[in-house]
Amino acid sequence: MTIAIPCLKGQLSPHFTKADSFALYTDQGEKLGEFTNPAFDESSCEAKRALFSTLQSKQVTCIVVRNIGQHMLGKLLDAGMRVLQATTRDIPATLALLVTNNAEMVQLTTAEQGRPSRHHGEHHGQCEQAQGHHGAGHACCHDQHAGKHHEQGAMNVTGIARSCCGGHQHNGGQCGRHHQHN
Repeated sequence: MTIAIPCLKGQLSPHFTKADSFALYTDQGEKLGEFTNPAFDESSCEAKRALFSTLQSKQVTCIVVRNIGQHMLGKLLDAGMRVLQATTRDIPATLALLVTNNAEMVQLTTAEQGRPSRHHGEHHGQCEQAQGHHGAGHACCHDQHAGKHHEQGAMNVTGIARSCCGGHQHNGGQCGRHHQHN
């Protein structure tokens, strides 16, 4: 098993994609290596896809996080990776918990356990232009495929209020500037 730990300044990063690097470990806590996070300086969809691809190419089977967004969490879970949420930023303490299979770490099993994206709607139009709306590997912030329509301030599955399209107002069925709801 290869375990990836997102690092920021020598500690477990407070947010998965904002890590400056990823340390790779065995399930016995032995360090295998490290790589620079391709999404560290750039939060674009392309940079996040590069991070996801790197994790897959390194054959990562388990990831330890403090916080992670719903979209990335969903992609990792769909790829069959185990995602654990740590209660501390201390990497040696986290490794000790991993080796002993300590119950202090929570296994995340659904995308809704991640944080809703505050900026997804803002850069969503850029993703569309790059690969077409609902392109490969892109999870849209809308549930229009199920025939549902969420309004400004609707509640998501975790009970946290969210705004449609990163806060853009609906205008005659138009959500922001990038697409229409059905």
